[in-house]
Amino acid sequence: MSLAPGGRRDFLHACTASLLACALPGRAFGRAAPVLIGVDAEFMDPNSTADDAILFGARAAIEDLNAHGGVLGGRPLQLVITDNRSVPARGVANIEHLGAQPDVVGFLCGKFSPVVLEQVPTLHALRLPLLAPWAAADAIIDNGREPNYAFRLGLSDTLAIEALLGEIERRKLRRIGLLVPQTAWGRSCQYAAERHVGARTRDRLEIVGIEWHRWGAHDSIPHSYRTLLEIGAEAILLVANEPEGATLVKAMASMATRDLRPLFSHWGISGGRFPRLCGEALHKVQLDVAQSFSFARARGEDGARLARRAMQHFGTDSPLAVPSQTAIGPAYDLVRLLAMAVDQTGGTHRPAIREALERLPAHEGVVRRHAPAFTPARHEGLGKDEVLLCRFDSTGLLQPH
Repeated sequence: MSLAPGGRRDFLHACTASLLACALPGRAFGRAAPVLIGVDAEFMDPNSTADDAILFGARAAIEDLNAHGGVLGGRPLQLVITDNRSVPARGVANIEHLGAQPDVVGFLCGKFSPVVLEQVPTLHALRLPLLAPWAAADAIIDNGREPNYAFRLGLSDTLAIEALLGEIERRKLRRIGLLVPQTAWGRSCQYAAERHVGARTRDRLEIVGIEWHRWGAHDSIPHSYRTLLEIGAEAILLVANEPEGATLVKAMASMATRDLRPLFSHWGISGGRFPRLCGEALHKVQLDVAQSFSFARARGEDGARLARRAMQHFGTDSPLAVPSQTAIGPAYDLVRLLAMAVDQTGGTHRPAIREALERLPAHEGVVRRHAPAFTPARHEGLGKDEVLLCRFDSTGLLQPH
Protein backbone atom coordinates (compact mmCIF):
# COMPACT_ATOMS: atom_id res chain seq x y z
CA MET A 1 0.00 0.00 0.00
CA SER A 2 1.41 3.39 -0.99
CA LEU A 3 0.45 6.13 1.42
CA ALA A 4 -1.03 9.27 -0.10
CA PRO A 5 -0.18 12.45 1.83
CA GLY A 6 -3.69 12.65 3.28
CA GLY A 7 -3.74 9.01 4.34
CA ARG A 8 -0.25 8.93 5.82
CA ARG A 9 -1.19 10.56 9.12
CA ASP A 10 -4.29 8.38 9.65
CA PHE A 11 -2.41 5.20 8.84
CA LEU A 12 0.53 5.98 11.10
CA HIS A 13 -1.71 7.17 13.92
CA ALA A 14 -3.38 3.77 13.85
CA CYS A 15 0.01 2.03 13.80
CA THR A 16 1.57 4.03 16.60
CA ALA A 17 -1.50 4.32 18.83
CA SER A 18 -1.74 0.60 19.26
CA LEU A 19 1.83 -0.42 18.33
CA LEU A 20 0.19 -2.31 15.51
CA ALA A 21 1.61 -5.65 14.46
CA CYS A 22 1.26 -5.56 10.68
CA ALA A 23 0.50 -9.02 9.36
CA LEU A 24 1.53 -9.65 5.80
CA PRO A 25 0.13 -11.98 3.17
CA GLY A 26 1.45 -15.50 3.02
CA ARG A 27 0.35 -19.06 3.47
CA ALA A 28 -2.14 -19.98 6.22
CA PHE A 29 -0.26 -20.35 9.50
CA GLY A 30 -3.13 -21.52 11.69
CA ARG A 31 -2.54 -20.67 15.34
CA ALA A 32 1.24 -20.39 15.07
CA ALA A 33 2.45 -17.42 17.12
CA PRO A 34 4.09 -14.76 14.97
CA VAL A 35 7.74 -13.77 15.23
CA LEU A 36 7.89 -9.98 15.44
CA ILE A 37 10.31 -7.50 13.85
CA GLY A 38 10.17 -3.83 14.80
CA VAL A 39 10.52 -0.83 12.51
CA ASP A 40 11.14 2.42 14.39
CA ALA A 41 11.46 5.46 12.14
CA GLU A 42 10.44 9.09 11.62
CA PHE A 43 7.03 8.33 10.11
CA MET A 44 5.42 11.65 11.00
CA ASP A 45 8.26 13.69 9.49
CA PRO A 46 6.57 15.38 6.49
CA ASN A 47 9.81 15.60 4.51
CA SER A 48 11.10 12.06 4.96
CA THR A 49 10.70 9.38 2.30
CA ALA A 50 13.35 7.14 3.85
CA ASP A 51 10.82 5.85 6.39
CA ASP A 52 8.44 4.61 3.69
CA ALA A 53 11.32 3.04 1.76
CA ILE A 54 12.60 1.16 4.82
CA LEU A 55 9.09 -0.03 5.63
CA PHE A 56 8.52 -1.17 2.05
CA GLY A 57 11.79 -3.13 1.93
CA ALA A 58 11.00 -4.84 5.22
CA ARG A 59 7.44 -5.66 4.13
CA ALA A 60 8.61 -7.08 0.82
CA ALA A 61 11.08 -9.39 2.56
CA ILE A 62 8.44 -10.61 5.01
CA GLU A 63 5.96 -11.25 2.20
CA ASP A 64 8.55 -13.44 0.48
CA LEU A 65 9.51 -15.27 3.67
CA ASN A 66 5.90 -15.88 4.71
CA ALA A 67 5.06 -17.17 1.21
CA HIS A 68 7.63 -19.92 1.87
CA GLY A 69 6.52 -20.88 5.36
CA GLY A 70 7.87 -18.11 7.58
CA VAL A 71 10.48 -19.13 10.15
CA LEU A 72 10.98 -21.83 12.77
CA GLY A 73 9.10 -24.45 10.81
CA GLY A 74 5.89 -22.52 10.25
CA ARG A 75 5.67 -19.31 12.31
CA PRO A 76 4.77 -16.17 10.37
CA LEU A 77 6.79 -12.99 10.54
CA GLN A 78 5.04 -9.73 11.38
CA LEU A 79 6.11 -6.12 11.66
CA VAL A 80 5.59 -3.88 14.67
CA ILE A 81 5.73 -0.24 13.56
CA THR A 82 6.62 2.62 15.90
CA ASP A 83 7.03 6.32 15.11
CA ASN A 84 9.83 8.24 16.81
CA ARG A 85 8.90 11.55 15.08
CA SER A 86 12.64 12.29 14.78
CA VAL A 87 12.76 12.76 18.58
CA PRO A 88 15.44 10.76 20.46
CA ALA A 89 13.36 10.40 23.64
CA ARG A 90 10.50 8.92 21.62
CA GLY A 91 12.94 6.55 19.95
CA VAL A 92 14.16 5.30 23.32
CA ALA A 93 10.60 4.84 24.62
CA ASN A 94 9.67 2.93 21.45
CA ILE A 95 12.42 0.36 21.78
CA GLU A 96 11.68 -0.04 25.48
CA HIS A 97 8.17 -1.04 24.37
CA LEU A 98 9.53 -3.30 21.63
CA GLY A 99 12.04 -4.91 23.97
CA ALA A 100 9.33 -5.77 26.48
CA GLN A 101 7.73 -8.13 23.94
CA PRO A 102 9.51 -11.51 24.07
CA ASP A 103 8.76 -12.41 20.44
CA VAL A 104 10.36 -9.23 19.03
CA VAL A 105 13.65 -10.54 17.66
CA GLY A 106 15.14 -7.24 16.43
CA PHE A 107 14.27 -3.90 14.91
CA LEU A 108 15.13 -1.73 11.92
CA CYS A 109 15.84 1.93 12.59
CA GLY A 110 15.19 5.03 10.48
CA LYS A 111 17.50 7.61 8.97
CA PHE A 112 18.27 9.99 11.83
CA SER A 113 21.56 9.13 13.57
CA PRO A 114 20.90 11.38 16.60
CA VAL A 115 17.84 9.26 17.41
CA VAL A 116 19.63 5.94 16.97
CA LEU A 117 22.69 7.02 18.98
CA GLU A 118 20.40 7.73 21.93
CA GLN A 119 18.84 4.28 21.53
CA VAL A 120 22.17 2.41 21.65
CA PRO A 121 22.49 2.10 25.47
CA THR A 122 18.87 0.97 25.84
CA LEU A 123 18.92 -1.60 23.05
CA HIS A 124 22.00 -3.15 24.65
CA ALA A 125 20.34 -3.20 28.07
CA LEU A 126 17.36 -4.96 26.47
CA ARG A 127 19.62 -7.22 24.36
CA LEU A 128 17.58 -6.21 21.32
CA PRO A 129 19.40 -6.49 17.97
CA LEU A 130 19.47 -3.30 15.92
CA LEU A 131 19.56 -3.61 12.13
CA ALA A 132 20.40 -0.27 10.51
CA PRO A 133 19.56 0.25 6.82
CA TRP A 134 20.24 4.03 6.85
CA ALA A 135 21.44 5.86 10.01
CA ALA A 136 25.15 6.35 9.31
CA ALA A 137 26.97 7.69 12.39
CA ASP A 138 30.07 5.59 13.00
CA ALA A 139 29.37 5.31 16.75
CA ILE A 140 26.12 3.41 16.15
CA ILE A 141 28.23 0.37 15.33
CA ASP A 142 31.57 1.42 16.87
CA ASN A 143 29.87 1.81 20.24
CA GLY A 144 32.41 0.08 22.48
CA ARG A 145 29.87 -2.48 23.70
CA GLU A 146 30.69 -6.13 24.13
CA PRO A 147 28.70 -8.02 23.07
CA ASN A 148 27.58 -5.59 20.38
CA TYR A 149 23.90 -5.71 19.41
CA ALA A 150 24.15 -3.19 16.53
CA PHE A 151 24.50 -4.26 12.89
CA ARG A 152 24.41 -2.10 9.76
CA LEU A 153 23.84 -2.69 6.06
CA GLY A 154 24.12 0.89 4.88
CA LEU A 155 26.79 3.55 4.66
CA SER A 156 28.78 4.49 7.71
CA ASP A 157 29.92 8.08 7.83
CA THR A 158 33.49 6.94 7.31
CA LEU A 159 32.59 5.02 4.14
CA ALA A 160 30.55 7.90 2.72
CA ILE A 161 33.02 10.66 3.56
CA GLU A 162 36.06 8.74 2.33
CA ALA A 163 34.33 7.99 -0.98
CA LEU A 164 33.40 11.66 -1.45
CA LEU A 165 36.87 12.88 -0.52
CA GLY A 166 38.36 10.32 -2.88
CA GLU A 167 36.25 11.75 -5.70
CA ILE A 168 37.34 15.30 -4.79
CA GLU A 169 40.97 14.22 -4.92
CA ARG A 170 40.44 12.36 -8.20
CA ARG A 171 39.16 15.60 -9.74
CA LYS A 172 42.35 17.35 -8.59
CA LEU A 173 40.54 19.61 -6.16
CA ARG A 174 42.42 20.19 -2.93
CA ARG A 175 40.96 22.90 -0.68
CA ILE A 176 37.78 21.57 0.96
CA GLY A 177 35.10 23.37 2.93
CA LEU A 178 32.93 21.30 5.28
CA LEU A 179 29.28 22.24 5.73
CA VAL A 180 27.87 20.02 8.48
CA PRO A 181 24.98 20.00 11.01
CA GLN A 182 25.43 20.73 14.71
CA THR A 183 24.46 17.18 15.65
CA ALA A 184 26.14 13.90 16.50
CA TRP A 185 25.84 13.03 12.81
CA GLY A 186 27.69 16.20 11.85
CA ARG A 187 30.47 15.55 14.35
CA SER A 188 30.80 11.97 13.14
CA CYS A 189 31.30 13.24 9.58
CA GLN A 190 33.75 15.91 10.73
CA TYR A 191 35.91 13.31 12.49
CA ALA A 192 35.79 11.01 9.45
CA ALA A 193 36.89 13.83 7.15
CA GLU A 194 39.70 14.95 9.45
CA ARG A 195 41.01 11.40 9.79
CA HIS A 196 41.03 10.90 6.03
CA VAL A 197 42.65 14.24 5.23
CA GLY A 198 45.14 13.87 8.10
CA ALA A 199 46.46 10.67 6.53
CA ARG A 200 47.44 12.62 3.39
CA THR A 201 49.99 15.30 2.71
CA ARG A 202 48.79 18.89 2.73
CA ASP A 203 49.39 19.26 -1.00
CA ARG A 204 46.80 16.55 -1.72
CA LEU A 205 43.84 17.53 0.48
CA GLU A 206 43.26 20.31 2.98
CA ILE A 207 40.22 21.27 5.03
CA VAL A 208 40.21 25.08 4.87
CA GLY A 209 37.18 25.57 7.09
CA ILE A 210 34.17 24.04 8.82
CA GLU A 211 30.78 25.73 8.91
CA TRP A 212 28.10 24.33 11.21
CA HIS A 213 24.39 24.64 10.55
CA ARG A 214 21.56 24.02 12.96
CA TRP A 215 19.19 21.22 12.06
CA GLY A 216 16.17 22.87 10.45
CA ALA A 217 17.76 26.34 10.26
CA HIS A 218 17.70 26.59 6.47
CA ASP A 219 18.42 30.28 6.12
CA SER A 220 21.95 30.06 7.53
CA ILE A 221 23.16 27.64 4.85
CA PRO A 222 23.82 30.17 2.03
CA HIS A 223 25.76 32.42 4.41
CA SER A 224 27.89 29.45 5.53
CA TYR A 225 28.58 28.58 1.90
CA ARG A 226 29.71 32.16 1.24
CA THR A 227 32.04 32.00 4.22
CA LEU A 228 33.70 28.88 2.83
CA LEU A 229 34.12 30.58 -0.55
CA GLU A 230 35.83 33.57 1.08
CA ILE A 231 38.47 31.36 2.70
CA GLY A 232 39.27 29.65 -0.59
CA ALA A 233 37.26 26.41 -0.70
CA GLU A 234 37.48 24.69 -4.10
CA ALA A 235 34.91 22.01 -3.22
CA ILE A 236 32.16 21.77 -0.60
CA LEU A 237 31.61 18.58 1.37
CA LEU A 238 27.95 18.80 2.36
CA VAL A 239 26.31 16.90 5.21
CA ALA A 240 22.63 17.82 5.36
CA ASN A 241 19.10 16.55 5.03
CA GLU A 242 16.88 17.47 2.11
CA PRO A 243 15.41 20.81 3.36
CA GLU A 244 18.80 22.31 4.16
CA GLY A 245 20.39 20.87 1.02
CA ALA A 246 17.64 22.25 -1.20
CA THR A 247 17.97 25.71 0.37
CA LEU A 248 21.66 25.71 -0.52
CA VAL A 249 21.10 24.51 -4.07
CA LYS A 250 18.46 27.16 -4.73
CA ALA A 251 20.71 29.87 -3.32
CA MET A 252 23.64 28.72 -5.46
CA ALA A 253 21.48 28.71 -8.59
CA SER A 254 21.13 32.49 -8.30
CA MET A 255 24.86 33.12 -7.84
CA ALA A 256 27.39 34.20 -10.45
CA THR A 257 29.26 31.35 -12.15
CA ARG A 258 32.52 32.40 -10.49
CA ASP A 259 30.94 31.70 -7.08
CA LEU A 260 29.83 28.16 -7.85
CA ARG A 261 31.74 25.24 -6.37
CA PRO A 262 31.03 21.54 -6.83
CA LEU A 263 29.04 19.94 -4.01
CA PHE A 264 29.84 16.47 -2.70
CA SER A 265 27.00 15.31 -0.48
CA HIS A 266 26.40 12.60 2.07
CA TRP A 267 23.17 10.70 1.41
CA GLY A 268 20.96 12.67 3.82
CA ILE A 269 19.56 14.77 0.98
CA SER A 270 18.23 11.62 -0.72
CA GLY A 271 16.01 10.79 2.29
CA GLY A 272 13.21 13.08 1.13
CA ARG A 273 11.76 14.95 -1.81
CA PHE A 274 14.98 16.74 -2.67
CA PRO A 275 14.50 17.16 -6.46
CA ARG A 276 11.01 18.59 -5.91
CA LEU A 277 12.30 21.00 -3.26
CA CYS A 278 15.11 22.17 -5.55
CA GLY A 279 13.10 22.52 -8.75
CA GLU A 280 15.06 23.78 -11.77
CA ALA A 281 17.89 24.93 -9.50
CA LEU A 282 19.00 21.30 -9.23
CA HIS A 283 20.32 21.40 -12.80
CA LYS A 284 22.46 24.51 -12.21
CA VAL A 285 24.90 23.01 -9.71
CA GLN A 286 27.47 20.22 -9.80
CA LEU A 287 26.33 17.70 -7.22
CA ASP A 288 27.57 14.20 -6.37
CA VAL A 289 25.71 12.11 -3.78
CA ALA A 290 26.88 9.01 -1.92
CA GLN A 291 24.50 6.02 -1.90
CA SER A 292 24.65 2.41 -0.72
CA PHE A 293 22.11 0.88 -3.11
CA SER A 294 20.49 1.71 -6.42
CA PHE A 295 18.03 -0.29 -8.47
CA ALA A 296 20.44 0.35 -11.32
CA ARG A 297 22.79 -2.07 -9.53
CA ALA A 298 20.30 -4.46 -7.90
CA ARG A 299 21.45 -8.07 -8.03
CA GLY A 300 19.74 -11.10 -9.53
CA GLU A 301 16.10 -11.95 -10.07
CA ASP A 302 15.23 -11.01 -6.49
CA GLY A 303 16.57 -7.51 -7.18
CA ALA A 304 14.67 -7.20 -10.46
CA ARG A 305 11.46 -8.41 -8.83
CA LEU A 306 11.92 -6.02 -5.92
CA ALA A 307 12.33 -3.15 -8.40
CA ARG A 308 9.07 -4.06 -10.15
CA ARG A 309 7.21 -4.27 -6.85
CA ALA A 310 8.64 -0.91 -5.73
CA MET A 311 7.53 0.77 -8.97
CA GLN A 312 4.00 -0.55 -8.49
CA HIS A 313 3.91 0.35 -4.79
CA PHE A 314 5.17 3.91 -5.22
CA GLY A 315 3.44 4.52 -8.57
CA THR A 316 6.54 5.29 -10.64
CA ASP A 317 7.41 4.42 -14.22
CA SER A 318 11.11 3.84 -13.43
CA PRO A 319 12.75 2.05 -10.51
CA LEU A 320 15.15 5.00 -10.25
CA ALA A 321 12.15 7.24 -9.54
CA VAL A 322 11.30 5.28 -6.38
CA PRO A 323 11.89 7.69 -3.47
CA SER A 324 14.80 6.88 -1.15
CA GLN A 325 15.49 3.67 -3.01
CA THR A 326 18.90 3.42 -1.35
CA ALA A 327 17.09 2.17 1.79
CA ILE A 328 14.99 -0.51 0.11
CA GLY A 329 17.66 -3.06 -0.76
CA PRO A 330 19.35 -2.88 2.65
CA ALA A 331 16.03 -3.18 4.52
CA TYR A 332 15.06 -6.16 2.38
CA ASP A 333 18.38 -7.94 2.90
CA LEU A 334 18.48 -7.20 6.64
CA VAL A 335 15.11 -8.83 7.24
CA ARG A 336 16.20 -11.89 5.24
CA LEU A 337 19.43 -12.09 7.24
CA LEU A 338 17.56 -11.74 10.54
CA ALA A 339 15.19 -14.54 9.52
CA MET A 340 18.19 -16.75 8.75
CA ALA A 341 19.57 -16.02 12.22
CA VAL A 342 16.23 -16.90 13.84
CA ASP A 343 16.11 -20.22 12.00
CA GLN A 344 19.74 -20.94 12.80
CA THR A 345 19.04 -20.28 16.48
CA GLY A 346 15.86 -22.34 16.56
CA GLY A 347 13.97 -19.80 18.67
CA THR A 348 13.46 -16.17 19.61
CA HIS A 349 16.14 -15.84 22.31
CA ARG A 350 17.70 -12.51 21.35
CA PRO A 351 21.27 -13.07 22.63
CA ALA A 352 21.42 -16.29 20.59
CA ILE A 353 20.08 -14.44 17.53
CA ARG A 354 22.76 -11.79 17.96
CA GLU A 355 25.42 -14.50 17.97
CA ALA A 356 23.86 -16.15 14.92
CA LEU A 357 23.98 -12.87 12.97
CA GLU A 358 27.76 -13.00 13.34
CA ARG A 359 27.96 -16.53 11.94
CA LEU A 360 25.54 -16.73 9.03
CA PRO A 361 26.31 -18.72 5.90
CA ALA A 362 26.76 -16.96 2.57
CA HIS A 363 23.60 -15.36 1.22
CA GLU A 364 22.82 -13.90 -2.20
CA GLY A 365 21.26 -10.56 -1.35
CA VAL A 366 19.93 -7.82 -3.60
CA VAL A 367 22.58 -5.37 -2.32
CA ARG A 368 25.56 -7.74 -2.45
CA ARG A 369 26.60 -11.33 -1.90
CA HIS A 370 26.94 -11.61 1.85
CA ALA A 371 29.78 -14.01 2.46
CA PRO A 372 29.28 -13.57 5.34
CA ALA A 373 27.20 -10.50 6.13
CA PHE A 374 28.79 -9.96 9.55
CA THR A 375 31.47 -11.49 11.76
CA PRO A 376 32.24 -11.18 15.49
CA ALA A 377 34.79 -8.47 14.59
CA ARG A 378 32.79 -6.74 11.83
CA HIS A 379 29.22 -5.50 12.21
CA GLU A 380 29.38 -3.28 9.11
CA GLY A 381 27.80 -5.16 6.22
CA LEU A 382 29.19 -2.92 3.46
CA GLY A 383 32.70 -2.00 2.39
CA LYS A 384 34.18 0.71 0.22
CA ASP A 385 33.43 -1.23 -2.96
CA GLU A 386 29.68 -0.93 -2.30
CA VAL A 387 29.64 2.88 -2.07
CA LEU A 388 27.93 4.40 -5.11
CA LEU A 389 28.54 7.97 -6.22
CA CYS A 390 25.53 9.28 -8.08
CA ARG A 391 24.32 12.39 -9.90
CA PHE A 392 20.85 13.68 -10.66
CA ASP A 393 20.03 13.46 -14.35
CA SER A 394 17.92 15.95 -16.32
CA THR A 395 14.72 14.34 -15.03
CA GLY A 396 15.78 14.39 -11.38
CA LEU A 397 16.72 10.70 -11.10
CA LEU A 398 19.86 9.66 -9.23
CA GLN A 399 22.14 7.79 -11.60
CA PRO A 400 25.33 5.99 -10.50
CA HIS A 401 28.50 7.26 -12.19
